[in-house]
Amino acid sequence: MKVNDIKALDYRTDGDLLTIPFADTSVEAVLALDSAVLTVKTDDGDTVEVLAGYALRSVTVDAKDPTSVTAVLTRAVDGTAAALDALTAQLTQSEKENKLLKAQVNAATERSDFIEDCIAEMAVQVYSDEV
Repeated sequence: MKVNDIKALDYRTDGDLLTIPFADTSVEAVLALDSAVLTVKTDDGDTVEVLAGYALRSVTVDAKDPTSVTAVLTRAVDGTAAALDALTAQLTQSEKENKLLKAQVNAATERSDFIEDCIAEMAVQVYSDEV
């Protein structure tokens, strides 16, 4: 999975804290992470969750593996967290609906292509019967 395009091994929340163990990255990349909006995606690029309203609290590096970096984030305390949660839920729902609509359009296109092929085949049959 990836969080804002950085490979993540997992993510978990505990109250107002969010912990993300990253892999194959650097401290600099994690420090530069836009923590206000965190988009969790599968390896295939499908959005799993969008987390909003967080601020970076700490970053630790595994001494044995400097590409293993863990970020701890905390909820912003300015009162916008609830509004951001609502927007996050709407965005996640919209992305799911968009994916469903794309699948429906693809299915309709495939049916249309099949019908066109059938009509073309019938036309060939009719033409060859007349000749």
